[in-house]
Amino acid sequence: MTDEKYDKMLNELMLLFTDEDKFMCQQVADFLMELGYVPQKQKVQGNVLSFKLNKTNKVIAKIGIRNGTNQRAFFSVKFFACKSVPKKYIDALQYEIDSHNGQYSRPIRSINEKNRCGYCGTCTGGGLGYYFVYPNGKEVLRCGAYPIIIPDLTPNDIDEMKSLLLEQHKYFLRLV
Repeated sequence: MTDEKYDKMLNELMLLFTDEDKFMCQQVADFLMELGYVPQKQKVQGNVLSFKLNKTNKVIAKIGIRNGTNQRAFFSVKFFACKSVPKKYIDALQYEIDSHNGQYSRPIRSINEKNRCGYCGTCTGGGLGYYFVYPNGKEVLRCGAYPIIIPDLTPNDIDEMKSLLLEQHKYFLRLV
């Protein structure tokens, strides 16, 4: 696929966004493409692009809008390999776990179980999931195959997101 096709996909998506969302989308998409990620149109309701690195065969982020116009864009990212994760991302992870009634998550019973979710073949390589501890001490592993939607992003959050994406990208490259 050519850069012209990528630009066309991004431009089609950005026609649906507010000016603020356009700015954030452009910043994140440009950064991911500099790292070698290729935007791919998803076959879902709405307009969604996933960003996949062919070398690793891993999707690191999705940007889109569901159900047409007049809605805010969403940004979902993977950050399970990141060491210092901002509260906004931890809160989004907890919301994702809680709002799906534990789908793609499971309690951890032993130290040996912290490296795989048990729901898909993606996590069997170890370390491909989100380890989360609730305030009451309950430990959960959420599958890392799916990016986490980060709500209420502002342009001020973009540098932080790029930093997390770069750390996750470096982790993916170590798996090759």
